[in-house]
Amino acid sequence: MTDADRATDFRNCIKCGREIGPDESICEVCNRAGMTQPSASQYHGTVVVAILLAVVGLAIAASLSMRGVGPYAAEVDEIVAGDPVGYAITVTVRNEGTSAGRAKCQLVVLDDAGRQVRTANTITNRIEGGADTSLTVTIPGLDVEPANITATCS
Repeated sequence: MTDADRATDFRNCIKCGREIGPDESICEVCNRAGMTQPSASQYHGTVVVAILLAVVGLAIAASLSMRGVGPYAAEVDEIVAGDPVGYAITVTVRNEGTSAGRAKCQLVVLDDAGRQVRTANTITNRIEGGADTSLTVTIPGLDVEPANITATCS
């Protein structure tokens, strides 16, 4: 870049649109107080700090909102043949925490050889801390009674 190119390399003031030099962002008229302009690294640094503070704030809020919820204990109570083909499994879920929450439960159906036959996922209604609830999940497509069913909730 030659000196002639630099002399014609002008920008416009971000406030009023007047021509300014290549290293300025605001003209002398708009900057009556004569304040120095921040550098690009100051702008970027401020934005990075703001983003980091926002992420940390969200992480703290998420942690506080989940405090005292769970763990959950699940126990299979009853297995009843469903209509037309399948089985209805009744599970009791206990919230062992101190705050109310909902549990995501997975039921795994195993055959006599211990192989996984089917799985079912469900979400409980709101369970108060220290309380339990019962729910029934129908697993279709089972033509023989399962040998074992495990229920895990989190």
